[in-house]
Amino acid sequence: MTAIGRTAALHIAFWQYDPWYRRAWFVWPQVTAILLATWLLVGLGPEAAVSVGNWAKPADCTNASTPGCTATRRAVFVWDDEVGRPTIANQITVIVDRSTFRNSAADDQPKLTAALGAYYRFDWAKAIDILKSATATDPNVQFVTALALLVPNSTDQTRDAEILLREAAAGGHRQAGSVLGRILFAGAGGLPKDETAGRKLIDDGLAAGEPYAMRLAAAGYVSGEFGGTYDTVKAVDLLRKAADSGELIAMAQLAYCINTGRGGLTRDTAKTIDYLRRAADAGFEGAQLTLARWFRDRYGYRESDDLPESIKWFERSFRQGHSVFALGELAYVHRYAREAPWFDTKRSFELLQLCALYRNAYCHYWLARAYHEGAGTARDYTKAYAYYTVAKELGRQDAAPNLQRLDDFLQPAIKTSAAELAKSISAGLKPVPRVILLETAETESAGPSPWPDPTPRPASP
Repeated sequence: MTAIGRTAALHIAFWQYDPWYRRAWFVWPQVTAILLATWLLVGLGPEAAVSVGNWAKPADCTNASTPGCTATRRAVFVWDDEVGRPTIANQITVIVDRSTFRNSAADDQPKLTAALGAYYRFDWAKAIDILKSATATDPNVQFVTALALLVPNSTDQTRDAEILLREAAAGGHRQAGSVLGRILFAGAGGLPKDETAGRKLIDDGLAAGEPYAMRLAAAGYVSGEFGGTYDTVKAVDLLRKAADSGELIAMAQLAYCINTGRGGLTRDTAKTIDYLRRAADAGFEGAQLTLARWFRDRYGYRESDDLPESIKWFERSFRQGHSVFALGELAYVHRYAREAPWFDTKRSFELLQLCALYRNAYCHYWLARAYHEGAGTARDYTKAYAYYTVAKELGRQDAAPNLQRLDDFLQPAIKTSAAELAKSISAGLKPVPRVILLETAETESAGPSPWPDPTPRPASP
């Protein structure tokens, strides 16, 4: 930087006092530009036309604007709508009470378990197929089948689900009454609402101590859907009871209430983390992702050096929850961590290759950056151009400036090859896997993971 500063000072001096120097800038602009470019690139070689820094080392945090180095912001929790903006309609994640399966015939119990795993993985057709050979009049069979029918949310299947839920509730299945209350109150699959009947079923579930009904009622009091009445104190009380009974979404919602001071609660980060950890440990992917991002941001904003917990939850979210989003963000963490062993460009590149199989702009953009900068792999401008192109097509707008930089100096033949590669990549992309919100033994056995066996992880210091 000292040489550049001296050159700038000499330029200003000659411009002010030497008319021949000023004339050179107007008479020979191309020559001047060529000389300047030669001076900038001397000794760097043809691949250094785009400055990329030293990507084999962790971030240099002498500049706080470098990724992972900020020291001026405060980490905040990021909540999904089911947790942070609850309504009766969006409380769609049902934690099935598997203890009721013991009331079913011995031959039906393994079928119920397998169908529940398929339901949690959003494979509703498989769940329904498994239960076709089970006892049709069994309330558990009726309930799990109804849940599977509600996943596509078509009018015909919702109508069939409503019939099954009524039969299951009449047979003494408490959760069936609560789920029926939600779809009647909020409406589903284009069927007409019946708020009065729905509210009564939710209240009946409350009276029976059913945890899902508690969560639904809490959402009703928070959103004002129960007759325009807002009662956050009552909502918090219901969430606490539901959380104490093991309701995972209620645990996360209570964490949100503590974090924001709702219902007269005192804001308490330690208690917020405690409830989130309980939900995450028990298998709620939404809590895992909230924790992972919070610990990552605290590390990035230099509020903490505790990055391993962020990595732990990102790993859990993508390995067991099949979250492409967690996979991409974990790759970013390993790319921009400040120190080893968490700084690991090769692992970052490995993870990006996994998630770039899917239609996810974030993954394609950062894989393009890896090829562009030689981070975890050999620098490859053709692949960088191709993946920037795919990322842009998928909606990642900040891919465009990087594409333009490459476009300015790559040979036409290379750009043509890169464009063909981009078409090939786009044609082979898979839909993003649905995130498994509830990770249970049933979901683990219901089908294969989209990811290959994990490679060894960086060890904690």
